[in-house]
Amino acid sequence: MELPAWEHKSSLSVSRTYTYNRGMYTVYNYLVGLLVLSLILFSCGSVRKTFNPNKKFPAAQLKEDYRLFQAILKQKHPSLYWYSTEHQMDSAFDAGSLLLKDSMTEYGFRRVLALVVSNIQCGHTSVRASRSYQKYFDTLSAKRSFPLNIKTWSDTIVLTAPVKNTPLLRGDIIDSINGISSKQIIDTLLRFIPADGNNIVAKSQLLSGTSYFATLYTGVFGWPKTFRIAYKDSLGQPQQTIIQPVVVPKDSLSKTGKKSVKKDKQPKANKLKEQRNLQLSAKNGYAIMELNTFSGSPGLKRFFRKSFKKLGDSAIGNLVIDLRLNGGGRISNSTSLTRYLANKPFKTGDSIYAKKPSFKYGQFIKNNFTETIFTLVSTRKKATLYHFRHFENKYYKPIKRNHYNGQVYVLTGGYTYSASVLVLNALRNQPNVTIVGEPSGGAAYGNTAMIIPDVTLPYTKVRFRLPLFRLVIDKDITKNGKGVEPDVFINATPEIIRKGVDAKMDKALELIKQSSQIK
Repeated sequence: MELPAWEHKSSLSVSRTYTYNRGMYTVYNYLVGLLVLSLILFSCGSVRKTFNPNKKFPAAQLKEDYRLFQAILKQKHPSLYWYSTEHQMDSAFDAGSLLLKDSMTEYGFRRVLALVVSNIQCGHTSVRASRSYQKYFDTLSAKRSFPLNIKTWSDTIVLTAPVKNTPLLRGDIIDSINGISSKQIIDTLLRFIPADGNNIVAKSQLLSGTSYFATLYTGVFGWPKTFRIAYKDSLGQPQQTIIQPVVVPKDSLSKTGKKSVKKDKQPKANKLKEQRNLQLSAKNGYAIMELNTFSGSPGLKRFFRKSFKKLGDSAIGNLVIDLRLNGGGRISNSTSLTRYLANKPFKTGDSIYAKKPSFKYGQFIKNNFTETIFTLVSTRKKATLYHFRHFENKYYKPIKRNHYNGQVYVLTGGYTYSASVLVLNALRNQPNVTIVGEPSGGAAYGNTAMIIPDVTLPYTKVRFRLPLFRLVIDKDITKNGKGVEPDVFINATPEIIRKGVDAKMDKALELIKQSSQIK
């Protein structure tokens, strides 16, 4: 259950303590107030206050929210100075504070916070819109859409889909947008993206998401009336064209306000299939297991039990596990998968700890009371830190029944994060496991996650994610933010994108075919 957001009275000045003095009310005044409020709500119940995304917050309120944002991070974030030094973070906090000299919209304020947060170099610490802003955006009758679907890496932007009514085709290389070079655009936008240890693979993959790129690009460079695109076509010849933003109307089916039971059930089934599924190709001697999450909702443990029984019954000797879109989830689920594949006992990590649990700032942190009690009960103090000894000492044994002993090919990329990295770390260097693709987006050395409540700032209602436990997965790996390296490296290229092929999956199937020919 979410704790209520802090509310202030308009007569109170901005303070450092956010006290709420209830002593000034008598029972009589309280009851009268309720009666008046009820009458107002009854008479005006049909009037809904319209959210204004262009509302500007006074500088004083922004500074107070910012002060709280900084104070909570310094008190509770266990990895604030892990990949960045204290001096670097203090400089980032100071730089952000200097940007709050005037009033600002919520979006502008979030942009400031995002710049600061990216300096923590933690992929689980990020800034989110207020609930009102998010609801407003989700219910817009029409939305302007960025007209390009793209893939980025290094200093390159490549189209992943053609653009209607233009000469732009999939695989075309974008040199500049409105006179700004692709390199400058990428370098600018990467500054706003959080990632473990500044992992460029993770940042580039996030930026390749159309909505992510569009939000950052238009937030930094604005919404132009037209986009002037300079690009190279499939022959490498420089070209230019002008395109306009696309206006996407709200789904016409939702205008009736009615729900179809049959239509509601079908998307749910499809969503479950998209989250995890197993495809057997007994004729070709392989199976493909697609796992796009380790969250609790898809019933993964049951899925694993049934899937590995099928694999055992079919005697298929090659298994491709696709983790390219798996951003993580519950450690218990990733552990369950690993136990069917690992050939020796493994553990979650070498050290897992939090800073001293505290009820301070609890009114702003979701579920702070229960999570503080949980940490106090489940951890043991060592020096100034609180260690999760259960996970630090617990070794998980491989499951014997339906354990998979065939050849395993794991597909990875920039979205492979968090709990997915635990799977990779446990299986890397295992003789029957081959990792294919790009390095994982999540750092191989470790991350900060496990318990991640939302913090809601009192004036702007902007939220940010606050991971509470530092997890060192393998202390013997260099702490540089890099992901788990693949055994077979496959990266996107303009030619691969132009052909529209799945190069990583194709490579895994090619390796399976070669292996069967050798036998």
